[in-house]
Amino acid sequence: MTLALPATDDTRIWDIWLSMYQVPCLTVALELELFESLEAKPDSAEGLAERRHFNLRGLRALLPVLLQQGLLQMHDGCYHLNEHSRTYLLKSSAYYWGPFYSRTARTLASHKLLLESINNEQENKAKNLPVDGWESGHVDMELARQVTAFMNCHSVASAAGMTRSFDFAATKRMLDVGGGSGCLSIALAKARPAVSCTVLELPTICELVRQYVADAGVGSQVDTVVVDMFRQAWPSGYDTHFFSNVFHDWSVETCLALAKQSHAALPTGGRILLHEMLLDDGALTPKPAVLFSLLMAMGTRGQQFTFGQLREILETAGFRNVSCHHTYGYYSIVSGVR
Repeated sequence: MTLALPATDDTRIWDIWLSMYQVPCLTVALELELFESLEAKPDSAEGLAERRHFNLRGLRALLPVLLQQGLLQMHDGCYHLNEHSRTYLLKSSAYYWGPFYSRTARTLASHKLLLESINNEQENKAKNLPVDGWESGHVDMELARQVTAFMNCHSVASAAGMTRSFDFAATKRMLDVGGGSGCLSIALAKARPAVSCTVLELPTICELVRQYVADAGVGSQVDTVVVDMFRQAWPSGYDTHFFSNVFHDWSVETCLALAKQSHAALPTGGRILLHEMLLDDGALTPKPAVLFSLLMAMGTRGQQFTFGQLREILETAGFRNVSCHHTYGYYSIVSGVR
């Protein structure tokens, strides 16, 4: 039986969750005196990072949020103050709100994470990040349970929507790379009884996936394979490789390596599918994707991408006919043909 589509999409729930990262953006900007820096000289993210010795990836994630909040404006590729930031966020102003937000910052764990992501010129590889387990190839069961449940609950609705809005007619065997709980494979199996799916994951994750699959009653269609996607060969015999919320965890270089590995493992005519929340062409909108990209800067090696950025990665890896299709809520699928 096809997984029922929710009565309404999940965008409002996403909005509420992502809103918690708006206050840390302002508390960090105030602590780092970004508004004073931009008052002295309007600048691009690259220029400001060089001038203040900040981590560019973190700054590229933060400044678009401040723009979305209406605290900055953009002219000729440079961020400028506006009347709101000039009136309330400069220390020299009689109306400065800094002490209020400084007091708030002490209660926010996300303030510290965001501050660390910006206040380092080099990527802090020693920092304990959620993706470290996948990078090392080992995730203990406690972390596996937490992350798998986290990923599952925010992916089930988009999985149901995806099966109705994207054409999977050409898919007969799908490899769900880094598939988490397997909810996308489960949804596809329910929608298309002739399709078989394999979730490629680390050992502890695969153990949990098998329970999700059993609970969904699709054990005849969905199985697992234990593979470290960074260090081990991928299984062959699949016409589709599916990546949901995978590329956004990693650097462009790592994503290109994954795309090349996919290209090498797929047969001619096979497809790669990237299920992601996309930024618009300028990478400054829409607000949910901008906030999600900020979260990636805080907890992963990656970012949210524009379609153009993902197309370049896939085409560089050798894929052709790269296209984009909105699927459900804030999500889209970017596809390419081997």
